[in-house]
Amino acid sequence: MKAAGPSLLVLLALTACGRPTGDFDRAAPSVLHDNLLPAVGDIVAKNGREELVSGFNRTDNEVTLRDRAWALVQVAHARDWFGLSLTEGQRTRILPEIDQRFDPNGYYNFLRKDKFRSSEARWNRLLADIRADTGLIGPFWAEVRKVKADDDQRIAALNARRDLSPTELYDAYARVDENARVVDWVWRAMRFRVKAYRIAIDRMQIETPTERLYEINSAWGDLQAAIAEAELASGAAFANRGGPPERHSRYSTGAGIQEKVPQK
Repeated sequence: MKAAGPSLLVLLALTACGRPTGDFDRAAPSVLHDNLLPAVGDIVAKNGREELVSGFNRTDNEVTLRDRAWALVQVAHARDWFGLSLTEGQRTRILPEIDQRFDPNGYYNFLRKDKFRSSEARWNRLLADIRADTGLIGPFWAEVRKVKADDDQRIAALNARRDLSPTELYDAYARVDENARVVDWVWRAMRFRVKAYRIAIDRMQIETPTERLYEINSAWGDLQAAIAEAELASGAAFANRGGPPERHSRYSTGAGIQEKVPQK
């Protein structure tokens, strides 16, 4: 990507505000974060990084998939202003896929620096975060299945017609790729989260040992298993569809999805 101009730098600064949240940490409506920044991000992704960007409207399932994905990819500790800003920049596509550069030690650093009332309160926070993530895996996977079904219908309808314009063909394949990128990002974020939690558990057991280590390790194991099972079942979540030569996510070049839904 070429050097950012003044306008883009301003928009990058705006992403630093972070996406606003409402009840239960759900994304709150925002013209800036829901419309302006994503529109600019699409331009940057398509023209700056030559990624596929669809002009199609989103299905209800695609909207829900992205909402559930955001709940999983945002950093576990909301006070990490820098991490939240980078995540929002990636979500809006103003920034490239930078999540793999995040430091898994960040969560442990947050726990040990925050002024908890007791060492057990710090362990409670860790346990609550692990269980919260585990509880989000199933609902997200359910949306992945729905979006996969929508994409199957989209491609079947496309293949049944011979009168589609190049733009329609491009937008259809681009939307499949965009959906796959969302799924790919979530699984990467979850693998990162498992690593971050493991670091925190191991170091906190040295710094402030707890008698609840078995309970906490069991919760961590449940999260790891839920993520591994869901990701394995998704495999290559979206089958290879061919399409335009632009850069695709890894999911657009794999085998089909399995039909079994991981159960927790």
